[in-house]
Amino acid sequence: MAELFLIPIISTFDVHDVAVRDWLNKLDDDALRSHLEEPYGLERFFPKNSRHALKCVDEVHDEVLRLLESIDPQAVFLDISMDLVELENRYNKRMLSPSEFWEEYYQTGACEQRSSRTLYCIYIKGIINRLMRLIENKEHLPLSIVFYGTDLKTREELVPVYEDAFDKDSEFVLQIAKELNEIMNLRESPKNLWYSTMSKRQMSVSYEETEEFYTELLSRIKRLLKFKVREHFVKNLRGNAMEFLSAHEKFLDNKMKEDNMKLSNILEGLNVLTSQSELKAVVILCQTMHYPLLLNSLKKEKRLQEMELSFSDIDITKLLNLMKPFTQKNRIMQSNYEIALDITGRKKPQRFAVPDAIIVPL
Repeated sequence: MAELFLIPIISTFDVHDVAVRDWLNKLDDDALRSHLEEPYGLERFFPKNSRHALKCVDEVHDEVLRLLESIDPQAVFLDISMDLVELENRYNKRMLSPSEFWEEYYQTGACEQRSSRTLYCIYIKGIINRLMRLIENKEHLPLSIVFYGTDLKTREELVPVYEDAFDKDSEFVLQIAKELNEIMNLRESPKNLWYSTMSKRQMSVSYEETEEFYTELLSRIKRLLKFKVREHFVKNLRGNAMEFLSAHEKFLDNKMKEDNMKLSNILEGLNVLTSQSELKAVVILCQTMHYPLLLNSLKKEKRLQEMELSFSDIDITKLLNLMKPFTQKNRIMQSNYEIALDITGRKKPQRFAVPDAIIVPL
């Protein structure tokens, strides 16, 4: 019986892509020309918060590779749009190398004759090379690849909903901090903050090395809501709390819908794959936001046994710890939901009082 594993990942490409684009957008023509003369080791010129994010995501990527090598899977499931099934087929028919696969997926093959684009392509080519190991094993033999993501149209419809929830969450946190500072000073302040919108390739990257600050912020507001100053916070935060609740619950509804679509695609892909091949191990790589539902569902899925698959746990404690700066934003949003419910006096709807509504890996 083949083993099935689930591993949450942070896209190393997306983090590096955001960092280099952000840096290039701030350079003038003279600076671009000078870097073209020596276009390697560009990271050392990036802002400090970008360098922090790159270091963190590279450590995450290395740990994912270590886990993959310990499993040595014969097939990998990737959260990539179902509309790109032709790319999947071409790779599995050995018509593309791993490098060509990622270059085509991220559309990095052609370089325009602009200094910024040339620098971008030189930089990102090295990142593409790191991704090769996600879809080939240590003997460098290609693995079978299966896409299970939603279609592009559905994904594009979800992006504005997710963006609105993230924006309302940020506004709510800012208002909480302002109200707290009128009563007491917060000892810590945010250090390395970095966030990109989801509109670019329908992805978002969040890096927030701010755990101490937010732990203090959220614990203080929770305590103060239990005492005499509760009325002050309810009065001044109720409006933001209501807006956040509306956006967040719409986000959760859509996320759970997306999760179920992905789970259905995974099971369909597994059914096809196991009927055609004898497998020893299959690994599903997923975004951190979707990990809790997929983990809970696959552990209980009875159809896996019919496919001669056994869901296997693997210790990802180290991976989750390394991911913390990238999951902080979701962790804050999940905690803010409880605070907003308290401030408005609302009870959590039953449909959200389930593991499926969790948005951070446990």
